[in-house]
Amino acid sequence: MLIIVCGLPGSGKTTLATIISKKLPAAHVSSDITRKSMFPAPKYSEEEKAAVYGRMADEVGMLLGQGRDVVADATFYRATERGRFLAVAKEAGTEAFIIMTTLSEEETRKRLSRRKKGGPSDADFSVYFKVKGIFEPVTERHLVVDSSLNNRDKERVVRGFVGR
Repeated sequence: MLIIVCGLPGSGKTTLATIISKKLPAAHVSSDITRKSMFPAPKYSEEEKAAVYGRMADEVGMLLGQGRDVVADATFYRATERGRFLAVAKEAGTEAFIIMTTLSEEETRKRLSRRKKGGPSDADFSVYFKVKGIFEPVTERHLVVDSSLNNRDKERVVRGFVGR
């Protein structure tokens, strides 16, 4: 099974992906971690983004091919990238689910201001606004999870959606 966790920067994607990956258990493939391993001082160019999503897709495909469940954690702000990962799951003969995290702008601003420098994600509130302006709607069947929920409620909602 592949679970794609998408959403705006600071909306709780990594927290939710971590909860899911520990509960299933599943491999957690993170764009932030992948990016930093590929580009220690990332510039966030279109070429870098394409390379990061490409590496993630390869890793997800390999893990699914080994029979592992996988949680892919990134903004997935482009429909083509979400479609690419859905195709990877289909090629591996497994089901895929999309979960989109949401959070109020006010709470997102607070969370992003508390981020520690040097962590996996470099996104700040200006990046949030940039991605918000270009985020392509999720048209596939998906679950929306409010990241202001407590972790137990997030887990319960996700379990109901994916059936595990």
